[in-house]
Amino acid sequence: MFNFIRLHQLNIMLALCAFSTSMMVMLFITRFLPKKRKWIIINMEIIATLLIFFDRLTYIYDGVTTATGYIMQRLSNFIIFFMTSAIVFYFNFYLTDLLTNEGKLKIIPRRLRITCFASAIGMLLAIIAAFTGLYYYFDENNVYHRGSAFFVCYIIPSVCPIIQFSAIFMHRKCFSKFINTAIFLYTFLPIIIGLIQFFAYGISIVNMSIVLVSVSLYFFTYLDINDEVVRAHNVEIQGFKAERENMKRIFSQAAASFAKLMEKNNREQLGHSERTAIMAKLIAQKAGRSPEDCERVYYSAYLCDVGAEALSCIKEYPFLSETALYVGERYDGKGNKYSVKGEEIPEFARIVTVAKDYENMINDTTLSKFFVREVFIREAGFKYDPVFSKAAYQLLDLGTNNGVFDKMSKNTETEILCHTYRENVTTGIPVEQNITEISFDCENIENDKIFSVPSIILFDSSDGQVYETSKAIDAHKYLEYGELWFDSHSISTSAKNMEIRNITETDGDDNSSYKIIAGRFEDHLLIKMKSPQKSFEAIVALPSESKAAYIGITGENVHVSNIQIKKTEQKFEKNDIPRITEKATYINRIESDIPNVQIVNPLSKFTKGIEIKEQLKLYFHAQSLPDANLVWHCPYIILYYSDDKKIYGKNYREYAMIKLDGEENGSPKYATNSFIMRRTENFKSWDIWEEQNKAGYECHIEFFKDGNEVTLQTQNKGIYIQNTTRINDGNKEVFVALSGDQVAITDIRVR
Repeated sequence: MFNFIRLHQLNIMLALCAFSTSMMVMLFITRFLPKKRKWIIINMEIIATLLIFFDRLTYIYDGVTTATGYIMQRLSNFIIFFMTSAIVFYFNFYLTDLLTNEGKLKIIPRRLRITCFASAIGMLLAIIAAFTGLYYYFDENNVYHRGSAFFVCYIIPSVCPIIQFSAIFMHRKCFSKFINTAIFLYTFLPIIIGLIQFFAYGISIVNMSIVLVSVSLYFFTYLDINDEVVRAHNVEIQGFKAERENMKRIFSQAAASFAKLMEKNNREQLGHSERTAIMAKLIAQKAGRSPEDCERVYYSAYLCDVGAEALSCIKEYPFLSETALYVGERYDGKGNKYSVKGEEIPEFARIVTVAKDYENMINDTTLSKFFVREVFIREAGFKYDPVFSKAAYQLLDLGTNNGVFDKMSKNTETEILCHTYRENVTTGIPVEQNITEISFDCENIENDKIFSVPSIILFDSSDGQVYETSKAIDAHKYLEYGELWFDSHSISTSAKNMEIRNITETDGDDNSSYKIIAGRFEDHLLIKMKSPQKSFEAIVALPSESKAAYIGITGENVHVSNIQIKKTEQKFEKNDIPRITEKATYINRIESDIPNVQIVNPLSKFTKGIEIKEQLKLYFHAQSLPDANLVWHCPYIILYYSDDKKIYGKNYREYAMIKLDGEENGSPKYATNSFIMRRTENFKSWDIWEEQNKAGYECHIEFFKDGNEVTLQTQNKGIYIQNTTRINDGNKEVFVALSGDQVAITDIRVR
């Protein structure tokens, strides 16, 4: 390396001169530094530039015996030795400026005053050496030689920086990491290089290092100021954010005050505006709108009942009055107050229209979630924007199994009081294949002469509750199968058949203890009932296997208490319950490439999986079961992968689930789906569509596979569906299976 430096030393020095000069120019036009520090660093750069420039001249004029050579050799060496102490002198000014500003010191450390004095002595000795040969001398050929006291010239630039560093080290926590790094380099790099040069005669690596550390001083100062600017900017941004949040909070409070004023005289509407606003924001988020738009639609929904005229005064937020003006307008334009429809209706108004109806329906205790969900499916593209209608029922589906709701809205009560017949009925207890044991105590609340007996109601409803009014019965799909009394009396209403068997008189010691054992297999229930006086069995045939069954405990003139429910691991199997009616089947049709399948509950059965290669066509006959009463009681198409090719098999991954009513319920975990659904001119109404499904129809589905993309197309009874599934997990095999809810799929052909 030393040979390389010796060979190219003059060129390196010239480059460093240019570099240092450029830094001086940059410093002159720099605005971010305090004026005093700026001029200190400029002078340090000037000194470093002069040092390396005249050091280069000493090599050029060494041994040149002309008059010019004689003068330049002496002048150059003098400036070098003088500037070596001068740069220590100005470094002292730099450190003093740091300590008095960033360090907040009022008294300059004594050590810095000592180094200032010592560097001045060093400059004086450089002047003396120029005339006495103390540090160097020249022979008759004008060649430079070290003097007898040459080592003295190293004392000032070596010892003083260490003393300076010791003074600054005590206050290092006052300075940034950039400033501390710059001071460390400026102090120790020239010293280390100086020790090397003491033994490597003939090269000027010390002066080169001084230029480099001087430039680094500017560089690290720039980084420090830049870091400070960033910190200040962040503080400013945080301040803006805090101010914005404060303004947002004030606006929210004002909006809440407006809403409460509107709801003041209507107890039923208390909280309606806030709930609608929350729902509108959730719908916007689900539909992929920006955070800013989600906030705007929130306040638009909050204030939409205030009135467009009052909101028009808020000039900064014109969307508030615009939303209030158009909220409630139908997407298809029918019956609208203003001549707008579809995308012409402002987007916030379309979102809030969905949110208001969602909030109203979901908080109406007479309406079921099934009813609300079906409204948004049926009215998509008619009353509601289909994008936001879909977002609404997808939000409703959260926490469910592909839109299948938990029917139990609350836990069964532990006691009830009935003066009159069916005055109170417990929340339904599900009757399932696993046997359930129920026990309770019952007392007559009148006297022994008054008729008093508990009974149970067998029923189905969307939320496991018993309903009496026609509106609630329709909304919750309520169906009562019959009623059983503990004295063995019974009433069969909607049950297909009911038989009472094995009536036995009992002589129990406890006159208040009652027990029920209940379970089912397919469409048959077995209910064993025991009272202090009598025990018997009831076999109940449900209208179909798809129907759920609940037991509600009630009675007349009774106090039922200590109700306990135990679900056992024991199950009723095929021959445990005698059949009293024939099993209804709708798959006694021709069977083609794949076995027929009857699906009585959501996703309860599936066809076998078929691999999709380049192209696949599926043909089948679909028929909704007689009990089907929702638009999504139809076939489902499932794209998936599993090691054994089975639904829910080993390493199962679901890519898409398409319902033929026009829903896409795929999980985004393993794939992304681009879904298109539109109603063609053949679509008349959902009621007609449901009738056609119950009558049965031929369905044709085409699949196209290209790399990791699978596209399916189908059209049935006026509903066109196209979906492209992009598979993201790297699997090359993709399978399709058919399933559904309340549907029979037969005559399945693969082409």
